[in-house]
This record gives sequence, C-alpha cells and structure tokens, in this order.
Amino acid sequence: MSYQRTIKIVGLAFVAGALAVSGQAATIATCSAAFVCQIPENTFLQFPAAFGFAISGDVVLLEADHVTVSDVFRIYNDVVNTGNGTGLGTTAFLFSSDDSTPLPAPSTYSANVTRIQESPSGYTIYAANGDTYILGAPEPATFGLLGLAFTLAAVLKRIERAA
Repeated sequence: MSYQRTIKIVGLAFVAGALAVSGQAATIATCSAAFVCQIPENTFLQFPAAFGFAISGDVVLLEADHVTVSDVFRIYNDVVNTGNGTGLGTTAFLFSSDDSTPLPAPSTYSANVTRIQESPSGYTIYAANGDTYILGAPEPATFGLLGLAFTLAAVLKRIERAA
C-alpha cells in the first residue's frame, strides 16, 4: 500500500468518525411555523430557534389497557428550572419501550406529568400550551445517513481503483 493511499484512507476514516460523533449531538426537531413538531422515537431533539421554549415536563403514553406505559415524552428544563422536572426547555426526547432505550423510572417523572392514551396508528398527537407534537414520527435523518454511507463507499472504491 502506498503512502498516499494510506493517508487518504486515514483521512476518510477521520472524516467518517467526526461525522459519527457529530451525529450524537441533538438533532434539530422538524417544526412548522404553526408550532407543530414531529418527534421521532429515541432521538435527542433540540427545538429550532423560531420555536422558542417549551414548557418542561413528561407525557406518559399508555397502552390500550390504560396501565402499561409504552412511551414517555420528556421536555427537559434546560433553560429555566423551576424544580421537579418543570420549567422551560429547548430539548426533548421520546423514550419508547419498543426500542433499546429504557423508559425513565416513574420516580423521575415531572411534577406536571400528563398521561394520555397512545394512538393505535403509531402516531400520537399531543397538544398543549399552543404547541402540537406528533409523537412517534419517522426520523428525518435516516435517509441522510444512508446517503452518507453510499457516498463513503463510492469514495473508498474510487481510491481503491486509483491505487
């Protein structure tokens, strides 16, 4: 393997690693001008600047038996902390029992916790304080990551052919 080829491969690996690390930061939530936000499961989200702040707290989604918790939508109090998980925040997370992220313990629920019935459609609409959240929406970044993988594979193949 030539020195230049080794440098190119190491450089590509560094770029891929940097992209993977930056992918762990909060994803900007997809929100409309009418304050409707799509919230995918198990994705740390930050609300766009135009959205402003949201009232912090927890929304517990219940299965058809009205007892079993299927999901917990949490808006963090990372801007103003008024105690017991309440306040104002710009970040959120939808925990789902269907995936590998464990649900938060009930002892950590906010003082203003709300319980609602999960929609059998897979998308549950939650409206509060002038904001509407579509809980369980598909993750918008999925196709972008797939495109990045194909691009990286093509670049590596091209480097291999040039050597």
